[in-house]
Amino acid sequence: MYFDKLPLDQKLGVGHIAIENSRRSAPIMERIIPYKYDETRLHQGEEIITRIETLTLQWKSAKAQKLLATQELKTVSKEVKTTYRNTRRIAFMLFKDQEPRRRALAMDGWSKRVLSQWLEEARQFYTNSLADPEVPHQFSTFGITAKRLNEEKNLLAKVEKAMANQEKKAAEAMEITRLRKLAVKELDRWMSRFFTILRLALGKSQWLEAVEIVVK
Repeated sequence: MYFDKLPLDQKLGVGHIAIENSRRSAPIMERIIPYKYDETRLHQGEEIITRIETLTLQWKSAKAQKLLATQELKTVSKEVKTTYRNTRRIAFMLFKDQEPRRRALAMDGWSKRVLSQWLEEARQFYTNSLADPEVPHQFSTFGITAKRLNEEKNLLAKVEKAMANQEKKAAEAMEITRLRKLAVKELDRWMSRFFTILRLALGKSQWLEAVEIVVK
């Protein structure tokens, strides 16, 4: 059995059985204590397993929260992008022959795809639209008032908030993943040494099978 190649759930099960069955067997404890594998040392292995179990629960929760935050960001950004795209199309119609205004409203070329760049573009569009009295005046002929432009600009804050939340949840999930991977590596090392000592101490006896080591 190669412990480090096992799926995580099997690692935890095998590790727990090996430690617990060793603890409960006086003959096994008598043979491994000379190698400094006493109750205190066995507890160290248990502590690693418990830590991984806790981190796994946190990891599942963090993944779920990240998924929800990602979905929320997609929903909010889609809604706000649709509003912006419709207003921007009217702006193209109004200012297609006014290059300085098109440039001021960030309308040279296609709209940005990367969300952070898109936010910068949209913010420039609304800020400069409101700063130039002629823009709301021309927009008003299509029912778009300065008040509406300002309301649409304020929608960008919803996207920024959702994006910040998604980035936060993603970072939390990444950190928990990192900690769990480190704990699993720690368990691999601990169990590898433990199994080596068990083989040395027990030889090819029936006690090996009690601690999840197949006797060949």
